[in-house]
Amino acid sequence: LRQRGVRPAMWRLLHRVGTAWMSEVRAFYRRERRCQPRVAVDILLVAQAFGTHDLVPLWLLKAFLSLHGNPNRPRASYHPHLEDLYGLNARMGLWAQSPALGPVLEENVHALIAWANRQWCGLEGQCQPRLTLNRILGLVREHEEREQADLLSAQPWQRSAGLVLDCKLPGYRAVLIGNARQLWEEGKVMRHCADHFRDRCAEGDYYVISLRPERGGRPLATIGVRRQFGRHVMFHQVTGFANAAVTSGVRREAVRLAAQLGRQLRNPGMNPCVHEGEAEVARASVSGAGVADRTATVAV
Repeated sequence: LRQRGVRPAMWRLLHRVGTAWMSEVRAFYRRERRCQPRVAVDILLVAQAFGTHDLVPLWLLKAFLSLHGNPNRPRASYHPHLEDLYGLNARMGLWAQSPALGPVLEENVHALIAWANRQWCGLEGQCQPRLTLNRILGLVREHEEREQADLLSAQPWQRSAGLVLDCKLPGYRAVLIGNARQLWEEGKVMRHCADHFRDRCAEGDYYVISLRPERGGRPLATIGVRRQFGRHVMFHQVTGFANAAVTSGVRREAVRLAAQLGRQLRNPGMNPCVHEGEAEVARASVSGAGVADRTATVAV
């Protein structure tokens, strides 16, 4: 463990708090049996980046892991991909333990981490240690305001025009995101990184579908659909609020909507209610309650 970077201080912390907490983030990782020891080490490396005096709160650890994956799209590891933010993590770990700052951080953690993923490493090294939580949150708000202003005049994506989806979940409708501002708002409301696909959506290589209540309110889930080589349309992912796992029923509907979208792209102007292609959906296996099966990619 020490050879892999797990410090003795982390070992002492585990003796004090135990290891049951690790099962809470296990869903972020792939399930292959041969990966179990490496998964355990990876969890420890990410957790110790937040400090070893106290265990990192699970809401903070999960929000950070969501930068690279989620229970609907699990990964083999996170530590190598996110360690450039560990300087910020150590400070977030201290803020999270503060009675005054902890609630403020928890309320804004998703926006802060999304901002840091793009902006933190660009700040001058001498500037980073002097930034307080309130100052960082001010920078986050300024960044969001600039993005909103830039997106006010966002033009519709031509490749999404005329596409209509028919949702089979009672009480919900499928909304195809049609421009950059809608995509940004979806990511902000749902607290995930849908906005990272903005350029691919504009080019027609990616489509985002929002499952929304017919009576209004926060969406149930966000669906990602890939288009490769201009013709092959494949279900990519579906995620709930703050990257939470979705139920098997929602996942089946997401796969079905991806197939429906593929048929419309192949035959513009067709009625989405015709030729549901149930056989295609049936071939998409769903493992567990909301856990993504990476073999379930559906080519339409």
